[in-house]
Amino acid sequence: MRIKWYGHAAFLIETQGLRIILDPYRSPDSGGYEPIDEPTDLVIVSHENDRYHSHLGQIVRPFEVVRALELPEGGEVVRSLRFEAVHVFETPERMPEDEVAIVHFRSEDLHVAFLGDLGHALNETELAPIRGADVVLIAAGGPPTIDFPEIPALLDAIGAKVVVPMHYKTPKINLAIQPLERFLEVLPGDRVERIADSVFNVERRTLPASRTIYVLEHAR
Repeated sequence: MRIKWYGHAAFLIETQGLRIILDPYRSPDSGGYEPIDEPTDLVIVSHENDRYHSHLGQIVRPFEVVRALELPEGGEVVRSLRFEAVHVFETPERMPEDEVAIVHFRSEDLHVAFLGDLGHALNETELAPIRGADVVLIAAGGPPTIDFPEIPALLDAIGAKVVVPMHYKTPKINLAIQPLERFLEVLPGDRVERIADSVFNVERRTLPASRTIYVLEHAR
C-alpha cells in the first residue's frame, strides 16, 4: 500500500490496483495548497465542506464518489473494497451541524482508519469499529479538530502501529491551527520517522514493532 499526503486532510492511497483520494480540498481557497489535478478511481469524502474536504472539481475525471455520511450501516463495497463510516462530530459539543465521519477500510491485510475532522474523544461504540486498525490518519493541528490532551488516549485505545498526522499548520495553510510540533509534544514516547517525501509504502510484514509517527512532506 502506498500513501501520499497532498496537504491538509487530502491523501492518495494506492492499493489493489486502485487510486483512492481522501478529502480533497479546493485550491487555492484552502490556503495555498496546489490543485489535486490527478486522475483517480475513487474519491472518499468524510463530510460536505467544499473548501477543505469535498472539492471534486480539480480532480481528473472520471471517478466514483463515496460520501461517508451516506454509507449504510455495515458499509458498502465499492471497487472490491468495503468502506465503512463512524459518525462523529468536529467539536466536543456534538452539535448536529458539526457531524462528520471517520472512514475505514481493509486492504492488503491492513486496516486503515481516516479520522477526518474528528473533534472529540470517542466512546466505546464509536471506538469499537476502528480498534486494532493498523494505520491511522489523524488531524494534528488541535481545535476545532481533536484537542491535544485527548490524542494519546485515543491512539492508545485504537492501537495502531502507523500514525500519519495531517490537518496541521504549514506555510501553505491559513487556518488558525497549530503546527506539527504541538502534536509531537503530547506523544514524547513515540518513534518519529520523518520521510523526506510526500509518499511512503506500508505492508503488513513491515509494520513497526511499536507505534511510529510517519511525518510526510505535503505534495502540493
